[in-house]
Amino acid sequence: MNGLPPYPNGWFRVASSREVSPGAVKPLRYFGRELVVFRGEDGVAHVLDAHCPHLGAHLGHGGRVEGGAVRCPFHAWLWDGDGRCLEVPYATRPPARAAVRSWPVREVNGLILVYYHARQEPPDWEVPELPEYSAPDWTPYRQAHRWTIRTHAQELAENGIDTGHMPLLHRTQTRAIVSEALDAKGPVLVHRMAHTYNLFALSRLLRGDVAGPLEITYYGLGCAVNRAQVRVGIDLHYLFMFLFTPVDEGHVEVTGVFSMKRAVNRLVTWFLTRKAMQEGGRTIEQDIPIWENKAYRSSPLLCDGDGPIMRYRQWTRQFYSEPA
Repeated sequence: MNGLPPYPNGWFRVASSREVSPGAVKPLRYFGRELVVFRGEDGVAHVLDAHCPHLGAHLGHGGRVEGGAVRCPFHAWLWDGDGRCLEVPYATRPPARAAVRSWPVREVNGLILVYYHARQEPPDWEVPELPEYSAPDWTPYRQAHRWTIRTHAQELAENGIDTGHMPLLHRTQTRAIVSEALDAKGPVLVHRMAHTYNLFALSRLLRGDVAGPLEITYYGLGCAVNRAQVRVGIDLHYLFMFLFTPVDEGHVEVTGVFSMKRAVNRLVTWFLTRKAMQEGGRTIEQDIPIWENKAYRSSPLLCDGDGPIMRYRQWTRQFYSEPA
C-alpha cells in the first residue's frame, strides 16, 4: 500500500478483558489471519490460530472450553493454550506432530494483547500497567470508540507527532500547539507538547487561554497513551488510549479507551467525560479521510513547523523485520 511492511512487530490489542469471560470462545481476524481467543476455567486468556490442523474447522465457531483448553467443534480434538493436542477422543493418542500456533498473550490495562513478530520471535519487551488504571481517583477505563480505517499503523501513530496539522485540520479543538520534547527509550517514545485549546467562550470567561501540557507515550506502534492536563481554574486530567491493530494489509482497527481524574462531583465528572469522548472521537473522524486517501512519502518535504516526524520514523525502524 505505501512501501511499509504491513505488520509491525509488537504488542497489539485483540480484545478487551471484559469481552472474554471464563469459558468464552471468540473468533478474531487480525494480521490477515483467522484467530481464536478463549479464556480457560482458570481465568487465563489464550490466542491460537483459528483452524484446527486436523480437517480445518474453525475453533472460534462452536469450540468449547474444557479446563484450560478448547475442544474443536468438528472432531472434538482438544487443544491447550500452548497449541498442543491433549486428546483425540477416538484415538489412542494424538499424532506426534499435532500442534496449532499459539500467540504470546498479555492481559494488562483491561486489554488482551498479542505479540506479533514477522519471524515469530518471542517478545523482548512488555506493555506496563498504567498507573491510572488502578488509581481510585480515576474513572474506570471504558471503551469510547472503534473504527476500521484503510491505512497503516505507523501512519496512525505519526498523527500525534505531526503538530503542524493540529491547529488546521483540528481547529475546532486546537488553537495552538508546540512540540517541546521527543524522548525515545527502546520501544517506548514520549512526545511532550504545549497545547492551547480552541474554547473561545471559556477563554473569555476565564480571561485567558485554556491551555495545558499534552504528552503522548507510544508503546511500539500498537498503543498510544495521550495524557492531557487542562487548566480551567481547576486542573482537569484526561487519559485517552488509542490502540492500533492491523486487520489485514490495508486496514487497521483503532480502539479508543478513556479515563479521567475524578472532578469535583459525579455530575461534573459525567459531563466532562461525555464531552471529552465526543471530542476525541471527532478528532479521529476528521483524520480518517486524510489517512484513507493520502500517499506515503518516505522522504517528505518538511518545514520547521511540522514536528519531529523524521525522528519518529527513525524510531519506528526497530519494529520491522523480514518474514522468516
